[in-house]
Parts: sequence; C-alpha cells; structure tokens
Amino acid sequence: MENKEFQLDLQELVENYAWKRFTVQLGCIKRLFHRRYKYYFDIPWGFVEFSHETTKTNERPQKDGGKDKNKVLFFSTFDNMSEGPQKYTFATERSTTATTSVEMQDNYTIGKTANLEIDLKGVKVGVGVNDSLSVTDTKCEEFSEILTWNINTEIIVPPWTSARATLYIVEEQSFKEFEVTTRISLRTGSLPVSIRRIKDNKIVKTYRITNLRCIFTDKHDKLVKFEKVDVPNSEIKDVVPVIVSKGVCKNLSWKNQHVELQCSEIKPEANEARSATNVVD
Repeated sequence: MENKEFQLDLQELVENYAWKRFTVQLGCIKRLFHRRYKYYFDIPWGFVEFSHETTKTNERPQKDGGKDKNKVLFFSTFDNMSEGPQKYTFATERSTTATTSVEMQDNYTIGKTANLEIDLKGVKVGVGVNDSLSVTDTKCEEFSEILTWNINTEIIVPPWTSARATLYIVEEQSFKEFEVTTRISLRTGSLPVSIRRIKDNKIVKTYRITNLRCIFTDKHDKLVKFEKVDVPNSEIKDVVPVIVSKGVCKNLSWKNQHVELQCSEIKPEANEARSATNVVD
C-alpha cells in the first residue's frame, strides 16, 4: 500500500497551494515558461504551532495473554563435597535492552519527517523517555535503552550438595493502540510562504497564509476536521485544522531481578567411586 493513502504531507499541501496561486496570477501564456522544478519553497514552520493530545490508548490482546516471563540472565553451579557447609560468592554483571517501537498507521508529516508527541502515561515503557515520545520517523521509530543488572551475593551450600544459582529477570511485553489529536494554529496570525528561484535564490513571490484551512481539500476529510477556537484578547473565533493520527506502540521491558537456588544431594559413596575409578585409570 502507498503511504500517501494514510499520510498527509503538510509541506506538500502548502507548496501546492502557493504554486497554484502563483500560476493563476501569471495567466495562460506566462504559465508555459514557469516550470515548478526551477523553484523551491521557503516555509518557516516555526510560525506554526502544533498542539498534541493523546486521546485514546487501548491494550491489544496478545496470544499468550500478556503474561510476564522469567528469563535466565546467568547461572553458576557450586559443588560442596565436604562434611561441612561452604560459602561461595555468586557475582555477575549482565545487560539487557529495553525497547519501545512506534508504528504509524494514519498520520501527518512535514516533508519526510513526522511531527508527533505521544503521551504514554499509564503505558509500560522500558526506556527513559519521561512518559512521552517525540516521533519523527514517518513509518516506524524505535527507542532503546541498555539496562545493566548486577548481582554479588553470598551462597551457603550444605555438605555433599550441588547448588545451582540462577539470576532471573522478568520480561514484560505490551501492545498499545493509540490515537493522538493534533491541533494546528498560527503563532503570529500568518504563515509567510516564499517561492524562490533555484538558479539565483531570488524570491519571486511571497504569500501570507492567514487561515490554514485553505491548504486542505475535500479529499482530506478522512484525516482532517476543523474546530473553532478562541482567539486571545478577542471575541473572534478562529478555525483550526485538527488531525487524528493512529498507530501502535510495542514495548519490551525488564523488571524484578531475583536469584533462585536449586540444590541436589551428592552421595559420598558416588564421589568415592569416581575417585577410585580415577586411580585405576
């Protein structure tokens, strides 16, 4: 499937709007001598404000029911073939990688870059992102963090006992479907868009967009709605475009480091038999 069925490129919409106005003013004859590939568009996106609100998060059912899983990070075996208890040190350092990936379905972009803030409060996230993610990739973006696990503990093994110490951590996985509502407004009341000639960088025309509604057409109705908002220090209400982006947040995280000790008896006679065999050999 083509991404354009699901992604709305604001850069392209503004450029198309400015170019259409430019060519209409040229007239039929002059229009033949002005080719779009000879120009580029200067759009200061800092004049535009994007306000993001995560309006929906739904847990997606998993095949295994979403149960946490114990994973072995490290193990060691200690054999005490003596008449008294022995002390051993169980020590190691291991690393795991926690990941959070965001896959976009319906969304908007500015050129080849996404521009979305996702609030993940209440969602299990294994990376240090302060409950929010800034997504710039138009398809899928992954965030990761290396986690280090340390253990240094004393183990007492009884006489004639083989002990296996195992370091476990718990793996958590979650899949969240989300929706983010983005309201787009003009910070200073207008967006200046300049058309520049490539060969000498000269501005040939500048248009000031005072209402962003003009860049959208009827075919964008599935992704774009319009809301009336209050204008500061005025009784006038402004109409701003509202875009709902959808996607899936997949998370793999780790928690609850713990050690389990399993013991089995070593029979003295079995050890003596092994020793006798070694002597014969």
